[in-house]
Amino acid sequence: MLVYSLAPLVWILIASITPELRADSWSSGRTVQFFPSQPTFQNYIDLFANVPFGTYFINSTIVATGTMFVAVLTASLGAYGFVRFRFWGRRTLLFAMLMAYMVPSVVLLVPLLVIFRAYGLINTYPGLILAESTNTAPFVLLLMINYFSSLPRELEEQALVDGCSRLGALWRIVLPLAIPGLVAGGLFAFIAAWNNFLFAFLFAATDATRTLPVIMRLFALGEPAVWGISAAGAVVTTLPVALVFFLFQKMLISGLAAGAVKG
Repeated sequence: MLVYSLAPLVWILIASITPELRADSWSSGRTVQFFPSQPTFQNYIDLFANVPFGTYFINSTIVATGTMFVAVLTASLGAYGFVRFRFWGRRTLLFAMLMAYMVPSVVLLVPLLVIFRAYGLINTYPGLILAESTNTAPFVLLLMINYFSSLPRELEEQALVDGCSRLGALWRIVLPLAIPGLVAGGLFAFIAAWNNFLFAFLFAATDATRTLPVIMRLFALGEPAVWGISAAGAVVTTLPVALVFFLFQKMLISGLAAGAVKG
C-alpha cells in the first residue's frame, strides 16, 4: 500500500527532471523511460523563467501564513473562554461552531462574495485570508478546546493568586504549555490554506493575488508539451508542506491526540 501510494509522487519527481520531449513519450508511441538517461533541472528553470510561478508561490506563502496566525489567534482566545468560563449560551455557541465547520465551503461562496465586494476585499490578501479562516478556524477552535481541557486549572489559579491577570495567565502559563496544540492547529490551517483552490479561484482575479492551486489547474488544462514543467510545479508546490510536516510531525501528532486520553 505504501508503494502504491508513493508511486505517483515518485513518477512526478522523475518527470520533473526529464527533458520535456520525453515527458509525454507514451502519448507519441515512444518507449516510456522510468528514469531519464539525461536528467536535467531545466524544467525548474523554465518554471520560474517562463511562468509567474514565483509570484504565485509568494502569494500562497502570504495567504497561508496569514490564515495560520488568524486561525490560531482567534481559536486560542475562543477555546480558552469556552474551557475556563461558564456563561449563558455556551453550548449553543459550541454547537454553532461545530455546524460552521460541517458546512461545505461551496455554500459560503455567494455570501462571502457579496460581503467582500461590499467591503472591497475582492482580489486582496486580507480577503483571501479571511475566507480561508472561515474554513480553518472552527476546526482549530475545537482542537484547542480539547487541548486546553487537558491542562490543569491549578497552574492558572496559582498565577492569579500571585497577581497575574487572566490574559497574563493565558500568555505566560497556558500558551507555553499548549505549544504542541498550537503547532498542530497552525499546521492544519497552513496546509488547508496552501492547498485550497476554491477560495483562491473565486476571490483572486489577477496574478497579483492568485495562489499555487490556481496555476496548477492551468497546468492541468494545458497541453502535454508542458508536462515536465507541470511536474516541476507540483514538486515545488508539495515541498514546503512536506518539509513543514517533517519538521513538526511530533508536535502535530501529539497536538491532534490531545484530550483523547486523560490521566
